[in-house]
Amino acid sequence: MQKTPWASIIIIGILAVILLILVGPMNTLNHIFSNPDRPLLEHLTLQQLQEISNMLALYVKGRTVLALINTGLLLYLMALYFGIYRENKSNFSLCLVLFSFTLFLYSITSNPILIWVNGFQETNIFSMFNFLPDIFTTLASAILIYLSRQ
Repeated sequence: MQKTPWASIIIIGILAVILLILVGPMNTLNHIFSNPDRPLLEHLTLQQLQEISNMLALYVKGRTVLALINTGLLLYLMALYFGIYRENKSNFSLCLVLFSFTLFLYSITSNPILIWVNGFQETNIFSMFNFLPDIFTTLASAILIYLSRQ
């Protein structure tokens, strides 16, 4: 029986659409940040700064809500996979537990509440701590690759 590569075609199609959607904003961002005549914060009016502040506040609120929802879902998923692992004791189930745990750590470390709890300082936003979510994403990807190669 020969398998049709529909899943691969659909995934490649979805990735291509996402890439096309991101090309426009990436070009715009590149133009904004590479333009030496871009407006600097100190040259913006008070009204423009307030608009930027309002947009950032909305962004942080949205990220916080989504991170909390993801944390709850991942806790449930981790408990579910752990129950399956206790029954089966299979390597696959253990990898699913580890995968959900790394995604759980990602959702915690990417939550803006964590920065708020630590106390926002002027250099806090640019610390090495900001790499943690990406490290957990890398670990989760490595676990999936390990599972797929078995």
